[in-house]
Amino acid sequence: MGYRNSALYTLKYVATMLNEDEDFLRECSIEMFSEDGCVSAYDDYPASERSEHIVLFTEVGIENLQQIIRNLRGDANPPSKLVAERNRKKPRLLRP
Repeated sequence: MGYRNSALYTLKYVATMLNEDEDFLRECSIEMFSEDGCVSAYDDYPASERSEHIVLFTEVGIENLQQIIRNLRGDANPPSKLVAERNRKKPRLLRP
């Protein structure tokens, strides 16, 4: 079995990493479940439905969240990195 990263990243951390608004990411993550890499943690005891929870993402969850953002913005199938690099204009070399 391969290596599995067990790290969890807070919503605030992911928002900073992706340069996105926390509230926007919270809305994007509403339909995500633990199978998608999104879990909730409670910091107050006893926890209830009214308790504020902390949203956490696994690395897979961050990838899924990025796909949700692309879908919402209408860029569901961005070009692969290889295609994007190939299409990028290359600087012209000036010869003396």
